[in-house]
Amino acid sequence: MKPIMSVLAVLLCFLIFQTGSYASDPVKLIFDTDMGNDIDDALALAVIHALESRGECDLLAVTSSKDNPWSILYCDVVNSFYGRPEIPLGRVNQGATHLDGSYTRKVVKTSEDGKPVFARCFQSAEDIPEAVSVLRSTLAKQPDHSVTLVVVGFSTNIARLLQSPGDQVSPLTGLELVSRKVKLLSQMIGRFDRDKPAKFHEYNVRLDVPAAKAVYELWPKQVPVVVSGWEVGRAIQNRAISIQHDYGYVKSHPIKLGYEYWHKMPYDRPTYDLTSVLYAVRPGRGYFGLSKPGQFKINELEKLEFTQDTDGNQQFLTVTPEQIVRVQEVLENLSSQPPAM
Repeated sequence: MKPIMSVLAVLLCFLIFQTGSYASDPVKLIFDTDMGNDIDDALALAVIHALESRGECDLLAVTSSKDNPWSILYCDVVNSFYGRPEIPLGRVNQGATHLDGSYTRKVVKTSEDGKPVFARCFQSAEDIPEAVSVLRSTLAKQPDHSVTLVVVGFSTNIARLLQSPGDQVSPLTGLELVSRKVKLLSQMIGRFDRDKPAKFHEYNVRLDVPAAKAVYELWPKQVPVVVSGWEVGRAIQNRAISIQHDYGYVKSHPIKLGYEYWHKMPYDRPTYDLTSVLYAVRPGRGYFGLSKPGQFKINELEKLEFTQDTDGNQQFLTVTPEQIVRVQEVLENLSSQPPAM
Protein backbone atom coordinates (compact mmCIF):
# COMPACT_ATOMS: atom_id res chain seq x y z
CA MET A 1 0.00 0.00 0.00
CA LYS A 2 2.79 2.42 0.88
CA PRO A 3 4.47 2.14 -2.57
CA ILE A 4 1.13 2.91 -4.26
CA MET A 5 0.63 5.95 -2.05
CA SER A 6 4.15 7.10 -2.81
CA VAL A 7 3.55 6.83 -6.56
CA LEU A 8 0.26 8.74 -6.22
CA ALA A 9 1.99 11.46 -4.21
CA VAL A 10 4.66 11.85 -6.89
CA LEU A 11 2.02 12.03 -9.62
CA LEU A 12 0.07 14.63 -7.66
CA CYS A 13 3.16 16.78 -7.21
CA PHE A 14 3.91 16.47 -10.93
CA LEU A 15 0.39 17.56 -11.87
CA ILE A 16 0.52 20.51 -9.50
CA PHE A 17 3.88 21.55 -10.93
CA GLN A 18 2.62 21.25 -14.50
CA THR A 19 -0.55 23.19 -13.75
CA GLY A 20 1.44 25.95 -12.11
CA SER A 21 3.78 26.09 -15.10
CA TYR A 22 1.01 26.75 -17.62
CA ALA A 23 -1.64 28.55 -15.57
CA SER A 24 -0.23 32.06 -15.88
CA ASP A 25 -2.23 34.72 -17.68
CA PRO A 26 -1.62 35.12 -21.41
CA VAL A 27 1.17 37.54 -22.29
CA LYS A 28 -0.28 40.78 -23.67
CA LEU A 29 1.69 41.38 -26.85
CA ILE A 30 2.19 44.18 -29.36
CA PHE A 31 4.06 43.09 -32.50
CA ASP A 32 5.99 45.78 -34.42
CA THR A 33 7.45 44.42 -37.66
CA ASP A 34 9.05 45.45 -40.95
CA MET A 35 7.02 42.76 -42.71
CA GLY A 36 8.22 42.18 -46.25
CA ASN A 37 11.94 42.80 -45.85
CA ASP A 38 12.55 39.18 -44.82
CA ILE A 39 10.36 36.10 -44.48
CA ASP A 40 11.14 35.56 -40.79
CA ASP A 41 8.64 38.32 -39.90
CA ALA A 42 5.86 36.24 -41.45
CA LEU A 43 6.95 33.11 -39.58
CA ALA A 44 7.13 35.13 -36.35
CA LEU A 45 3.54 36.33 -36.76
CA ALA A 46 2.46 32.73 -37.38
CA VAL A 47 4.19 31.72 -34.13
CA ILE A 48 2.28 34.42 -32.25
CA HIS A 49 -1.04 33.13 -33.58
CA ALA A 50 -0.12 29.58 -32.59
CA LEU A 51 0.75 30.71 -29.07
CA GLU A 52 -2.51 32.67 -28.82
CA SER A 53 -4.44 29.57 -29.89
CA ARG A 54 -2.74 27.75 -27.01
CA GLY A 55 -3.82 30.45 -24.57
CA GLU A 56 -0.27 31.68 -23.99
CA CYS A 57 -0.53 35.20 -25.41
CA ASP A 58 -3.01 37.88 -26.41
CA LEU A 59 -2.04 39.78 -29.56
CA LEU A 60 -3.22 43.35 -28.93
CA ALA A 61 -2.01 45.04 -32.13
CA VAL A 62 0.30 44.68 -35.12
CA THR A 63 2.19 47.70 -36.46
CA SER A 64 4.51 47.91 -39.44
CA SER A 65 7.70 49.98 -39.66
CA LYS A 66 8.08 49.28 -43.40
CA ASP A 67 6.73 52.18 -45.42
CA ASN A 68 5.01 50.12 -48.07
CA PRO A 69 1.25 49.45 -48.24
CA TRP A 70 1.61 45.74 -48.92
CA SER A 71 3.51 45.23 -45.67
CA ILE A 72 0.56 45.98 -43.41
CA LEU A 73 -1.97 44.45 -45.84
CA TYR A 74 -0.04 41.17 -45.66
CA CYS A 75 -0.31 41.37 -41.86
CA ASP A 76 -4.06 41.80 -42.35
CA VAL A 77 -4.14 38.66 -44.52
CA VAL A 78 -2.23 36.61 -41.94
CA ASN A 79 -4.40 37.77 -39.02
CA SER A 80 -7.53 36.99 -41.02
CA PHE A 81 -6.20 33.58 -42.06
CA TYR A 82 -5.68 32.65 -38.42
CA GLY A 83 -9.22 33.78 -37.53
CA ARG A 84 -8.34 37.09 -35.84
CA PRO A 85 -9.26 39.82 -38.33
CA GLU A 86 -10.25 42.18 -35.52
CA ILE A 87 -6.67 42.74 -34.30
CA PRO A 88 -5.82 46.46 -34.69
CA LEU A 89 -3.29 47.35 -37.37
CA GLY A 90 -1.05 50.40 -37.69
CA ARG A 91 1.14 51.58 -40.57
CA VAL A 92 4.18 53.83 -40.61
CA ASN A 93 4.35 57.10 -42.51
CA GLN A 94 7.69 58.19 -43.99
CA GLY A 95 9.45 55.07 -42.80
CA ALA A 96 12.81 53.59 -43.70
CA THR A 97 12.09 51.28 -46.65
CA HIS A 98 9.58 51.67 -49.47
CA LEU A 99 10.06 48.76 -51.87
CA ASP A 100 7.51 45.95 -52.01
CA GLY A 101 9.81 43.11 -51.15
CA SER A 102 9.35 39.81 -52.95
CA TYR A 103 6.29 38.31 -51.27
CA THR A 104 3.82 40.67 -49.57
CA ARG A 105 2.14 42.11 -52.67
CA LYS A 106 2.13 38.74 -54.43
CA VAL A 107 0.45 36.94 -51.54
CA VAL A 108 -2.15 39.66 -50.92
CA LYS A 109 -3.05 39.75 -54.63
CA THR A 110 -3.11 35.96 -55.11
CA SER A 111 -6.34 35.08 -56.88
CA GLU A 112 -8.20 32.10 -58.24
CA ASP A 113 -10.98 32.42 -60.82
CA GLY A 114 -10.65 36.18 -60.48
CA LYS A 115 -11.30 36.17 -56.72
CA PRO A 116 -8.79 36.79 -53.91
CA VAL A 117 -7.60 33.59 -52.30
CA PHE A 118 -6.96 35.24 -48.92
CA ALA A 119 -9.54 37.34 -47.08
CA ARG A 120 -8.59 40.62 -45.43
CA CYS A 121 -10.35 43.47 -43.65
CA PHE A 122 -8.77 46.40 -45.47
CA GLN A 123 -8.73 46.83 -49.23
CA SER A 124 -6.37 49.80 -49.02
CA ALA A 125 -3.56 50.59 -46.60
CA GLU A 126 -4.76 54.19 -46.66
CA ASP A 127 -7.69 53.07 -44.48
CA ILE A 128 -5.34 51.73 -41.79
CA PRO A 129 -4.45 54.12 -38.94
CA GLU A 130 -0.97 55.47 -38.37
CA ALA A 131 1.16 53.23 -36.17
CA VAL A 132 1.87 55.61 -33.27
CA SER A 133 -1.82 56.35 -32.76
CA VAL A 134 -2.49 52.60 -32.62
CA LEU A 135 0.37 52.03 -30.18
CA ARG A 136 -0.84 54.87 -27.94
CA SER A 137 -4.48 53.78 -27.90
CA THR A 138 -3.56 50.14 -27.33
CA LEU A 139 -1.26 50.90 -24.41
CA ALA A 140 -3.71 53.35 -22.84
CA LYS A 141 -6.36 50.61 -22.55
CA GLN A 142 -4.13 48.10 -20.77
CA PRO A 143 -3.40 47.61 -17.06
CA ASP A 144 -0.15 49.03 -15.75
CA HIS A 145 3.01 46.98 -16.35
CA SER A 146 1.16 44.39 -18.43
CA VAL A 147 2.29 44.74 -22.06
CA THR A 148 5.26 43.16 -23.82
CA LEU A 149 6.52 44.98 -26.90
CA VAL A 150 8.05 42.68 -29.51
CA VAL A 151 9.98 44.76 -32.04
CA VAL A 152 11.53 42.86 -34.94
CA GLY A 153 12.18 45.54 -37.54
CA PHE A 154 13.36 49.11 -37.44
CA SER A 155 12.92 51.19 -34.29
CA THR A 156 10.95 53.86 -36.17
CA ASN A 157 7.54 53.39 -34.60
CA ILE A 158 8.87 52.89 -31.08
CA ALA A 159 11.06 56.00 -31.23
CA ARG A 160 8.09 58.05 -32.41
CA LEU A 161 5.92 56.55 -29.67
CA LEU A 162 8.45 57.56 -27.01
CA GLN A 163 8.57 61.08 -28.45
CA SER A 164 4.80 61.50 -28.80
CA PRO A 165 2.92 64.10 -26.70
CA GLY A 166 -0.31 63.54 -24.81
CA ASP A 167 -3.48 63.62 -26.90
CA GLN A 168 -7.20 62.86 -26.81
CA VAL A 169 -6.48 59.16 -26.28
CA SER A 170 -4.35 59.77 -23.19
CA PRO A 171 -2.90 62.85 -21.50
CA LEU A 172 0.28 60.85 -20.93
CA THR A 173 3.24 61.33 -23.22
CA GLY A 174 4.54 58.31 -25.08
CA LEU A 175 7.42 57.97 -22.65
CA GLU A 176 4.98 58.02 -19.74
CA LEU A 177 2.73 55.44 -21.41
CA VAL A 178 5.66 53.09 -21.98
CA SER A 179 6.91 53.60 -18.42
CA ARG A 180 3.49 52.82 -16.99
CA LYS A 181 2.12 50.13 -19.31
CA VAL A 182 5.06 48.14 -20.72
CA LYS A 183 6.71 45.36 -18.72
CA LEU A 184 9.28 44.18 -21.31
CA LEU A 185 10.83 45.14 -24.63
CA SER A 186 11.86 42.03 -26.58
CA GLN A 187 13.73 43.19 -29.68
CA MET A 188 15.60 41.56 -32.55
CA ILE A 189 18.50 43.94 -33.16
CA GLY A 190 22.30 44.07 -33.12
CA ARG A 191 24.98 41.40 -32.92
CA PHE A 192 26.88 40.26 -29.82
CA ASP A 193 28.92 37.14 -30.61
CA ARG A 194 32.68 37.16 -30.24
CA ASP A 195 33.21 36.61 -33.96
CA LYS A 196 31.41 39.83 -34.92
CA PRO A 197 33.29 41.55 -37.78
CA ALA A 198 34.47 45.07 -37.00
CA LYS A 199 32.54 46.44 -39.99
CA PHE A 200 29.28 44.55 -39.31
CA HIS A 201 26.22 46.81 -39.21
CA GLU A 202 23.08 44.88 -38.31
CA TYR A 203 20.15 45.62 -40.65
CA ASN A 204 17.58 46.74 -38.09
CA VAL A 205 20.02 49.34 -36.75
CA ARG A 206 21.54 50.42 -40.06
CA LEU A 207 18.29 51.26 -41.86
CA ASP A 208 17.12 53.75 -39.20
CA VAL A 209 20.02 54.66 -36.95
CA PRO A 210 18.39 57.83 -35.51
CA ALA A 211 15.36 55.83 -34.37
CA ALA A 212 17.44 53.10 -32.73
CA LYS A 213 19.55 55.76 -31.03
CA ALA A 214 16.44 57.53 -29.73
CA VAL A 215 14.94 54.32 -28.35
CA TYR A 216 18.01 53.43 -26.30
CA GLU A 217 18.53 57.01 -25.12
CA LEU A 218 14.89 57.52 -24.08
CA TRP A 219 13.88 54.05 -22.94
CA PRO A 220 12.71 54.15 -19.30
CA LYS A 221 15.29 52.56 -17.03
CA GLN A 222 12.74 50.62 -14.98
CA VAL A 223 11.42 48.66 -18.00
CA PRO A 224 13.58 45.61 -18.85
CA VAL A 225 14.97 45.03 -22.33
CA VAL A 226 16.00 41.67 -23.80
CA VAL A 227 17.62 41.69 -27.23
CA SER A 228 18.02 38.77 -29.60
CA GLY A 229 21.12 39.45 -31.67
CA TRP A 230 21.81 38.43 -35.26
CA GLU A 231 23.89 35.47 -34.13
CA VAL A 232 21.03 33.78 -32.25
CA GLY A 233 18.60 33.61 -35.15
CA ARG A 234 21.42 32.77 -37.53
CA ALA A 235 22.24 29.68 -35.47
CA ILE A 236 18.64 28.40 -35.51
CA GLN A 237 17.41 27.70 -39.03
CA ASN A 238 13.84 27.24 -40.21
CA ARG A 239 14.26 24.31 -42.58
CA ALA A 240 12.84 24.02 -46.07
CA ILE A 241 11.54 20.56 -45.23
CA SER A 242 9.14 22.11 -42.72
CA ILE A 243 7.79 24.52 -45.35
CA GLN A 244 7.42 21.70 -47.86
CA HIS A 245 5.64 19.23 -45.58
CA ASP A 246 4.07 20.94 -42.57
CA TYR A 247 1.65 23.38 -44.23
CA GLY A 248 -0.32 21.00 -46.41
CA TYR A 249 -3.49 21.13 -44.31
CA VAL A 250 -4.82 23.84 -46.64
CA LYS A 251 -4.53 24.33 -50.40
CA SER A 252 -3.15 27.87 -50.08
CA HIS A 253 -1.27 29.09 -47.01
CA PRO A 254 -0.05 32.74 -46.76
CA ILE A 255 3.08 31.76 -44.81
CA LYS A 256 4.11 28.91 -47.11
CA LEU A 257 3.33 30.94 -50.23
CA GLY A 258 5.26 33.93 -48.87
CA TYR A 259 8.25 31.71 -48.11
CA GLU A 260 8.19 30.32 -51.66
CA TYR A 261 7.97 33.82 -53.16
CA TRP A 262 10.73 35.25 -50.97
CA HIS A 263 13.46 33.02 -52.41
CA LYS A 264 13.81 30.06 -54.72
CA MET A 265 13.02 26.84 -52.89
CA PRO A 266 14.34 24.79 -51.25
CA TYR A 267 16.24 26.96 -48.75
CA ASP A 268 16.65 27.22 -44.99
CA ARG A 269 16.25 30.61 -43.35
CA PRO A 270 17.43 32.02 -39.99
CA THR A 271 14.79 32.47 -37.30
CA TYR A 272 15.88 35.98 -36.27
CA ASP A 273 12.49 37.47 -35.41
CA LEU A 274 10.96 34.23 -34.16
CA THR A 275 13.45 34.08 -31.29
CA SER A 276 12.28 37.44 -29.90
CA VAL A 277 8.67 36.24 -30.02
CA LEU A 278 9.47 32.94 -28.32
CA TYR A 279 11.40 34.59 -25.50
CA ALA A 280 8.66 37.20 -25.00
CA VAL A 281 5.97 34.57 -24.46
CA ARG A 282 7.99 31.74 -22.88
CA PRO A 283 10.87 33.43 -21.05
CA GLY A 284 11.24 30.78 -18.37
CA ARG A 285 11.35 27.61 -20.46
CA GLY A 286 15.12 27.36 -20.84
CA TYR A 287 15.17 27.93 -24.59
CA PHE A 288 17.89 30.59 -24.28
CA GLY A 289 20.54 31.85 -21.93
CA LEU A 290 20.90 35.49 -20.90
CA SER A 291 23.92 37.74 -20.73
CA LYS A 292 24.85 39.52 -17.54
CA PRO A 293 22.82 42.73 -17.02
CA GLY A 294 23.96 45.96 -18.57
CA GLN A 295 22.98 48.80 -20.87
CA PHE A 296 22.66 49.20 -24.65
CA LYS A 297 23.48 52.28 -26.67
CA ILE A 298 24.11 53.22 -30.29
CA ASN A 299 27.77 54.17 -30.41
CA GLU A 300 29.69 56.56 -32.65
CA LEU A 301 30.10 53.76 -35.24
CA GLU A 302 26.29 53.49 -35.44
CA LYS A 303 26.30 50.01 -33.89
CA LEU A 304 24.34 48.70 -30.91
CA GLU A 305 26.88 48.43 -28.11
CA PHE A 306 26.41 46.57 -24.83
CA THR A 307 28.17 47.48 -21.58
CA GLN A 308 27.90 45.30 -18.50
CA ASP A 309 26.41 47.10 -15.52
CA THR A 310 25.23 45.37 -12.35
CA ASP A 311 22.58 48.08 -11.96
CA GLY A 312 21.29 47.61 -15.53
CA ASN A 313 18.23 45.63 -16.56
CA GLN A 314 19.06 45.15 -20.23
CA GLN A 315 20.36 41.82 -21.54
CA PHE A 316 20.88 39.84 -24.74
CA LEU A 317 20.04 36.22 -25.52
CA THR A 318 22.59 33.45 -25.88
CA VAL A 319 22.06 29.93 -27.18
CA THR A 320 23.92 26.63 -26.79
CA PRO A 321 24.13 23.80 -29.33
CA GLU A 322 21.65 21.80 -27.25
CA GLN A 323 19.22 24.71 -27.13
CA ILE A 324 19.52 25.25 -30.89
CA VAL A 325 18.13 21.78 -31.59
CA ARG A 326 15.28 22.23 -29.14
CA VAL A 327 14.30 25.73 -30.27
CA GLN A 328 14.41 24.79 -33.95
CA GLU A 329 11.86 22.03 -33.34
CA VAL A 330 9.65 24.27 -31.21
CA LEU A 331 9.60 27.11 -33.73
CA GLU A 332 8.90 24.89 -36.72
CA ASN A 333 6.03 23.24 -34.87
CA LEU A 334 4.52 26.56 -33.79
CA SER A 335 4.91 28.38 -37.13
CA SER A 336 3.20 25.52 -38.98
CA GLN A 337 0.42 24.96 -36.45
CA PRO A 338 -3.04 25.09 -38.11
CA PRO A 339 -5.41 27.91 -37.18
CA ALA A 340 -7.69 27.23 -34.22
CA MET A 341 -11.16 26.23 -35.33
